[in-house]
Amino acid sequence: MTRVPLTVKIGLVILAVLIVGFGASTVLTIQQESALLVDQSQKAARRLTEALIASVESAMLQERPDVTRMLISDLKSSSAVPGLDIYRRNGVEAFTDLVTLQEVEKNAGLEKGVFDSISKMARPAGPAMTGPLFTRAVETLQTQESLEQRDGTTFFTVHRPVLNQEKCQGCHGSDHKVRAVVRVATSMEPVFAEVRKQRNRQMLVGLLTIVAAGGVLWVAMRQVVVQPIRQVASVARRIGGGDFAARVSTKGPRDEIGDLGEAINEMSAGLGRARDDLSTRNAELASTLESLQASRRQVELLQQLKGELSKFVPDAVKALLERNPDATELEKRTEEVSVLFLDIAGYTKLSEQVPPDQLNHLVQTYFSSFLEIIRAHHGDVNETAGDGLMVIFQGKRRGEGGEERDHALNATRAAFAIRQKAAALNDEYAGVFPAVSLHMGINTGQALVGATKLGGAGSQRWTFTATGPTTNIAARFAGAAEGGDIVVGQVTADRIASLFVLESLGERSFKNVSQPLAIYRVIPPGVYSKIT
Repeated sequence: MTRVPLTVKIGLVILAVLIVGFGASTVLTIQQESALLVDQSQKAARRLTEALIASVESAMLQERPDVTRMLISDLKSSSAVPGLDIYRRNGVEAFTDLVTLQEVEKNAGLEKGVFDSISKMARPAGPAMTGPLFTRAVETLQTQESLEQRDGTTFFTVHRPVLNQEKCQGCHGSDHKVRAVVRVATSMEPVFAEVRKQRNRQMLVGLLTIVAAGGVLWVAMRQVVVQPIRQVASVARRIGGGDFAARVSTKGPRDEIGDLGEAINEMSAGLGRARDDLSTRNAELASTLESLQASRRQVELLQQLKGELSKFVPDAVKALLERNPDATELEKRTEEVSVLFLDIAGYTKLSEQVPPDQLNHLVQTYFSSFLEIIRAHHGDVNETAGDGLMVIFQGKRRGEGGEERDHALNATRAAFAIRQKAAALNDEYAGVFPAVSLHMGINTGQALVGATKLGGAGSQRWTFTATGPTTNIAARFAGAAEGGDIVVGQVTADRIASLFVLESLGERSFKNVSQPLAIYRVIPPGVYSKIT
């Protein structure tokens, strides 16, 4: 962001305050003076109207309408009264024709000389008056006023009704209340010119006042506030650069800036003492840090080793070893388990077609995905051998709480999930790897399950496995499966029959097994032929 000096900010604040204060005062003064001038002009127009009416009525009462006509003619030609018109109550311009003269002659009679003189003054009447102000003046008997624009000039117009007084009714009759309406229009341009002149004068005075007062206040604030703050900022920068001997001068009157200077001086002294203490402690911490770094490197190495080794240890073994390093709970004992064997169909032929590096990548990619599925279904990988996996599913891992799990159901669900995953990977890596098909066999039964610690004191290795006929027969079932099939024994079939569709493959004889065994193929969802 752009840096704005404090002097500029103070100047802007002072200017804003002065503009608001003096500006408001100036505007209010201009409005008041303008209103006063306009009001005075309007009052003058009203007085002029009253004087004209008084003159006209005086001449009329002397029964000299000829004098009245001459007076009106003179006033209309005079620049003192720019707009003067008198209209009868019907809107016709008065003192032009002889209608009123004839009415007066009929009602009261006039001298012959006066009648002849007025007759000579007859002229055509101007346009009739029909405006709303004229109408309201006749109807309400009240004076009507307005500001009007004519040819770009503003006029103050007065419509003054002339009442038909009792003393006038001898000549004009008594059947009406208003004899005439006097319309006087005075230009407001001289008034507005004076208003503009005063406004400009007031604005100039206000501007000069703002500039002068702003300059004085700005200089004062710069000396009283800005300069001391700059000195404090300079000392603060020196302290920030490490010069803890820098001090702010505290001479002068005590105020908030002086208190700030004393606070900075105290802070500088405290920082100096703290720096000396830190120098001493840094020397002590340096040696401690070296020891900690060496220890951290050892811990990181051990954590790395632990992470790498955990890939080769079953989850059941890891959990028990974390609770009990002696692993007394891993001693072998007989329990019912389900064992899943799987291997890649045609692996020997595949190894002849695919380079070793690509084949290793293929096995690693597929089996890594299978390990996540096995873990999700509570299985433990016992061993891997080239293209095959042996997985043990238990009802409950040793040392775990909770209810027993159906290991046969978990093994079957894991087998189907692995089969689906293999199909998805075949689609994903089409054109990169050859399509992979799996043999899978599941057998349920009693087995000797547990761990064995091999080796001497200098080299030890834990193994976790299930041994016995159950394991061997599961391997035989996998060998009997066609590519992509899942083959199970009688016990497993009985356990999952309510949830999976099974196809009987009859009884078959297996190597090193004395009696033929009934085997079943687990049908994928949606296939319903040869169902037992």
